[in-house]
Amino acid sequence: MNARASTLPVSRTASTPEAEFTCNAAPLLLESNGYLRNMLIGLLRDAGADHVMVARRSEAVIEQISEHPPSVIIADWHDHDNPDDDRLKLVRAIRETENAAFRDTPIVFISQPRSRREIERARDAGVSEFLITPIAPVTLQDRLRSLDMSPRTFVNAARFTGPDRRRRPRRAHGPAYKRTADVDAELTTPMAAARAAASALVNETQLTGDRLAIRVGRSLQRFLTTVSDYTPVEAEVVEMHRAALAQLVRMVEDGNPLREPVVTGLEQVVAKRMGRR
Repeated sequence: MNARASTLPVSRTASTPEAEFTCNAAPLLLESNGYLRNMLIGLLRDAGADHVMVARRSEAVIEQISEHPPSVIIADWHDHDNPDDDRLKLVRAIRETENAAFRDTPIVFISQPRSRREIERARDAGVSEFLITPIAPVTLQDRLRSLDMSPRTFVNAARFTGPDRRRRPRRAHGPAYKRTADVDAELTTPMAAARAAASALVNETQLTGDRLAIRVGRSLQRFLTTVSDYTPVEAEVVEMHRAALAQLVRMVEDGNPLREPVVTGLEQVVAKRMGRR
């Protein structure tokens, strides 16, 4: 996002009737640039916000929302004054704080246009929605209305915590059924679903270019090709792989270089499980 006041990233050309939405009751705005912050506060108030909480740095957000859980968090993607202020790390911290009232709060990122890979990375961290600048008031209101009228199920799994990333219902026919719901609907078998999920995981890890993540994906695929039944024992191994991938991501964010022992330990456990069969 361009932080210079000479560029107007928020458009006030559109006008819409005032309306109140639940998400507008008490939004929290995380914006490091004062010019943009004031404009966004005005847009939120025009959209019906009763009170706009404000934060300028990520480090203040957790404490602030712990005391006063907001209805929605609207944040700029990057702090241009402090490149070390990692917004995605903040999102993961919010999503992974167990037993917290703010854990499932909708989070909306504001940014200039981004690549598909960047959008997917933010979505996988737990971001609910995206707003691309310039922003018209009607766009902001529509997005908040969508969060109210069509809330997504909150998912709490080993590799992902946040709003369900699927926007469309799955087709009754088609390849690669991977979800528990598809098994429950008898669209596929547990084993077929697990193998399809493993294949998708291999493709996903290859796209990251992270050699350790790629090893985890291949380990899971090898394991599932050696088993014929999908029981709680196999499900436990699958979750071990997902947990390992989540740990690798967190270690990168924390600057921990000792990631290889995580993968080596996983491979040793899987080898023992396979040897018992």
